Amino acid sequence: MNNAAVTEKILVIRFSALGDVAMTVPVIKSFLIHYPHKEILMLGDKKLADLFVGIERLEFIGASLTGEHEGIIGMIRLFNSIRKKYIFNSVADLHGVLRTHLLRFLFTMVGKHTAVIDKGRFEKFALTRRETKIFRPLPHTTERYSDVFAKLGFPFDNSDLVIHPNQKSKSDALNAIKKIGFAPFAKHGPKMYPLDSFKEIIQHFDSAGNQLYLFGGRGAEGRMMNVWRKQFNYIVSQEAHAGLKEELEIMKGLDLMVTMDSANMHLASLVNVPVVSIWGPTHPYTGFYGYNQDPTNAVQVNMSCRPCSVFGNKACWRGDHACMKQITPQMVIEKMETVLRR
Repeated sequence: MNNAAVTEKILVIRFSALGDVAMTVPVIKSFLIHYPHKEILMLGDKKLADLFVGIERLEFIGASLTGEHEGIIGMIRLFNSIRKKYIFNSVADLHGVLRTHLLRFLFTMVGKHTAVIDKGRFEKFALTRRETKIFRPLPHTTERYSDVFAKLGFPFDNSDLVIHPNQKSKSDALNAIKKIGFAPFAKHGPKMYPLDSFKEIIQHFDSAGNQLYLFGGRGAEGRMMNVWRKQFNYIVSQEAHAGLKEELEIMKGLDLMVTMDSANMHLASLVNVPVVSIWGPTHPYTGFYGYNQDPTNAVQVNMSCRPCSVFGNKACWRGDHACMKQITPQMVIEKMETVLRR
């Protein structure tokens, strides 16, 4: 693309969390297709830069949120740095938190056109409150992101957002060896499926003809995965300190990923891998279901108290975590086998 043809740059802001940032990718790619004379300046946590590698007409600006850009002073420092280095007219705030409110205010003061995400807080409260729930599917997060661009004067069709093409050929798909990813962890404990039950699922598929991959973080998660690798026969060893880029490369070759409502669900969705997801206190209706995933692949039980939380960070009202414990390993296994047969 001839740089002279680019008429405008747009600053897009989204700092966290990993899954939410991953969902910006198909929206931004689609925006750039619909507006071929625009460029994106993507401002995010520098740790997540690998999500945006290879996107033409996008420049990533990495923020050090626990370093020089921490707190109010850090945000002011970041604002001054961006203002001096880059020329742009519009700011799309896809996060809508205190630090981005401050940045947006500062950019407004210097004449930038800004817009912020509508998170639908009341709708989500009505869906998750204890009594008189309004139980209905809410707009997907990708829709809320694209609405911000529309507010800036750049509407585009949200029905066919751009995701990574599936890497597997027909011959790969028919191969007897199935590659299955397992992500047994979530950021918040109430969203996690009991680990003993998760191990039963892995055990079922720990046989010749399958290659199993574990995905998780470092620290306690990493130590537990190392223990599991010794207990099962067909778990493929992965680099101990694999980064986001390496994990995405591995995911591209999977036939199936098994997760909770977690970042790995969104990462697998980003590379067009089918996901069987396990849902407890949260619910796909909140708008955080994996983009382009088959809604029938969500494993969940119907309970009047569900969902009780948008993010899964609240203690169980009942005190027994029944929404997760009533999901048997066999329910997940049957769903997985159905997907693998397709």
